[in-house]
Amino acid sequence: MRLYRIELYKLCRKKLSAVGIVCIFSILTLLFCQRVGAARSTINGIEYHGYEAVMADRQITEEFTGILTDDAIQQIALNYGFPQRVVKYYGFSDSNFLNNFVATYASDGYLNDWEDYRIATKTIPLADTKLNELREISGQEIWFAYYGEWKSYPEWYYLGMIMVSIFILCVVSTTFADEEQSNTKPLLFTTQEGPAKDICAKIAAAFTLAIGLWLAVTAFSILLYGIVYGTDSFGCPANLVVDFSEPLISFGTLLAQSMFLSLLGILELCTVTLLVSAYSRSTFVSVAVCAFCWAIPLLSTMVLHGIIHILLASSLEQSVLSVCSRILFPFQLMVYAAPLYLIHFDISSELDAVSFNQGFNAFCIIVLLASAVALFCIAQAYRRYRKG
Repeated sequence: MRLYRIELYKLCRKKLSAVGIVCIFSILTLLFCQRVGAARSTINGIEYHGYEAVMADRQITEEFTGILTDDAIQQIALNYGFPQRVVKYYGFSDSNFLNNFVATYASDGYLNDWEDYRIATKTIPLADTKLNELREISGQEIWFAYYGEWKSYPEWYYLGMIMVSIFILCVVSTTFADEEQSNTKPLLFTTQEGPAKDICAKIAAAFTLAIGLWLAVTAFSILLYGIVYGTDSFGCPANLVVDFSEPLISFGTLLAQSMFLSLLGILELCTVTLLVSAYSRSTFVSVAVCAFCWAIPLLSTMVLHGIIHILLASSLEQSVLSVCSRILFPFQLMVYAAPLYLIHFDISSELDAVSFNQGFNAFCIIVLLASAVALFCIAQAYRRYRKG
C-alpha cells in the first residue's frame, strides 16, 4: 500500500497532470455554457433565452411527458400553434420545444433548409409519420419527454474522452520510462518490497489515475446535463433524442452502453501505454510511440475504405466480393476494438449495424477483443519491465 501511494503521488504531482485536469474540465464547462446560452424559446409570444429558455421548455413539456399519442400532439398544436418564421443558418426563430417537435415529426410542414421549407398548417396522425416506424420495429409505444440539448451530449462527451485519452498518453506513458531514463530502476528493485510489488504498485497507480479521470468526467457530464436538461429523456428512444441511425434502444440504455465501451477503451489505452512505457528508455520516446499507436486505427480505417472502394470499382463477381469482405471483416472488428473507436459514441450504432448484417452479437465480440488485448499488454508490460 505504501508503494501504491508513492507511485500514485508521483503521477499526480506532475505539473502536466494538474494543468491537464484543469484544462479538461474548463474546456468542457465552457462549451456546455455556450450551448446553454444559445438556447431560445418562444412561448405564447414571449421570448426566452439561455437557461431561462431551457427551464421554460422543461416546464411546458411536463404536462405531456409520457406515452406519445395523437391527442397529445393535437393538444400541443392547439396550445402553442406552429412556428412561423425561419431564420437563415438557424431554423425556426419563434418555436419552443413542443411545437418544434410537432412541426418536425407530426405535421404537414417541413424544414429541409432555410430556403426549402413549408410552414405547418395541421397535424397528421402518428400512424402516417416516421415515428410510427419506431413503434412498429420496436413493438413499443414512444415515450415522450423533454430532451433538449441531450442530442449534443455524444459529441460533447466524445471530446471529453479524447482529452482524457491525451492525458493518459502524456502522463501514464512515463510510468516505467521515467525509471529507465533516470536510472533508478535497479535501486527500486533492491527495496524490501521487491520488484514484483513495485511493478504492481505502478500498474495500480496508472489504472487508478485513468479510471478516476474517466469517472470524474463521466459523472461531471451527467451532472451538468441532468441538472439543466433533466433525465426524463432517458426513457425516450435513442433514435429520437440523438439520431435516427442509432439502435432501437432507450436513450438511457444507449448512454450506459456507450459509457461502458468508453471505460473499456480508456482501460485498453492505459494497458497499451504501460506496455510501450515498459519498452521505452526515455519519456519522449514513450509518449511519441503511444500517440502513434493510438492513431493507428485512423490509418487502418483509411486503408480499409480504400481497399473496399477499389474492390467495388473493379467490377468483380459477387462471389469474389463476398470472399474479400469476409477476409477484411476481422480487420474491421479489430479496428472497432481499438481505444480510439471504443470511446466514440457512435460505436453503438456501428456495432448494431454489424450485428444485424452479420447475424452475431458484435458488441460481445468487441468487448472480448478489447479485454484480450488489455490482458496481453498488461502481462507483457509486467514481464518486460521486470526482466528488462
